This record gives sequence, structure tokens and C-alpha cells, in this order.
Amino acid sequence: MTPSVKVLHRDEHVIAVDKVAGELTVPGRAPEPPGAAEPLWTRVRAIAPEALPAHRLDRGTSGVVLFALGARAHQVLNAAFESRRAEKQYLALARGDQAEARCEAPLMEGRGGNMRIAEHGDPGAKLARTDFIPLDRFGRFTWLLARPHTGRTHQIRVHLMSLGHPLAIDPRYGDEKPLRAKDLDPGADDRVVLARTPLHAACIRIPHPSGKNWLHVESPLPEDLQECLDLLRAARRR
Repeated sequence: MTPSVKVLHRDEHVIAVDKVAGELTVPGRAPEPPGAAEPLWTRVRAIAPEALPAHRLDRGTSGVVLFALGARAHQVLNAAFESRRAEKQYLALARGDQAEARCEAPLMEGRGGNMRIAEHGDPGAKLARTDFIPLDRFGRFTWLLARPHTGRTHQIRVHLMSLGHPLAIDPRYGDEKPLRAKDLDPGADDRVVLARTPLHAACIRIPHPSGKNWLHVESPLPEDLQECLDLLRAARRR
């Protein structure tokens, strides 16, 4: 059964939808395994045939994705992203005790589709900046607000890795093992509570394609990340 599309906002210029972790934003190069959900863009076009993706989220990331309705709106949204007028906020669960920080390490493509921190003089290095604000600190984990000011591939993930606090799960840049309840609360059971990168695109604010005012869209926190927080807070209370 094809999953439905959760629409967060829609008008004559743009449609904002809530991406579920594990699904592709747009079709990938490799064929998907049997039974996999259709890419989000394919399903959005079933309800808005003129929809064009304005940006993308990694497969494991959940949250707000914008689709332009028509070529003109697509052009305007792309220009806003490229000129860094799109304000994005992500929520993330990182390993260790991460203090407030600004990371401005330049990024460049590495091997196998990974990104890496560029060294001085590396050709192809691109400027990147992410601000991190701890929202709740648990010692072994930190619940963070991440504000990327540039839009490089895997930017938040690589910047957290460079700070020594990778995402709690990250097959490319950290530990790939799923989190079990007892990993977060030693008094809990052994069931798996999280098996994807704990990164959520919680909010986006961007000039509206109509040229009037701003578009502000928020996505509620998914159940898997909320459960992780509940377990960490329960352990701290005890």
C-alpha cells in the first residue's frame, strides 16, 4: 500500500509536505527494493501534477519538504535557497555533551558519495556554516537545534562529526547501530526505538514565491524521536 502524503501547507504557488524518515525525496539512480514506498515527489505529483522539488532531504531525515507548483514558483524558490534567504531549523540527537557552537569548516566531496572536511588549499572546497544550540543535555547525548546557513550535502552530519559529536546513529559518519531503549534509559527494555539518523527538518522560513510576505512551515516531532527524548528524560529523573 502506498503511503499517503501529509500536507503541511498548500496554496497556488507551493505545497509543503511532511517527509517520513526512510523514504526518498526524489527517485534515486538505483532501483528501489520490492515493496519500498514510492519517492515522495512521485506521490506529491499524484495530488499536484505540476509539483517540482525545491530542495531535498536525506533518506533518513524527516520533516518539511517544499515543492513548487509550476516553473515560475520553482525558479523563485531555487533563487531563495541559492541566495541563502531560506531559514532552516533542524532538530538532532548527537552523541556526547555538545555545547553551543558554530562550525565553519569548509566541505568537499569525498569517496563513495560522502562529504569531508576540506583541508587548506583543497580544490573544490565549499564554504559552510552551521550553528548548534543545545536544547537538552543528558551527558551521553545532546538534543540540539541546528541552523545551517549554507546548504551543502550532509552539512549538519559532517559538522557534528568534526566537532566530535556525531549523530547518535549515522552509517556514514558515526555509529550505524540502532538505538535500543536501554541505551537511552538503563532501566528500560532491549527493544529497538530508533534505527535511522536522528535528524528532523522542523521548520523552514522562506520568501513566498508570490513575492508577498514569507512562508513559514513547521513539522511536528516524529514519534521515534519523541520516544528517545522521553527515555532520556526518564533516566535523568531517576
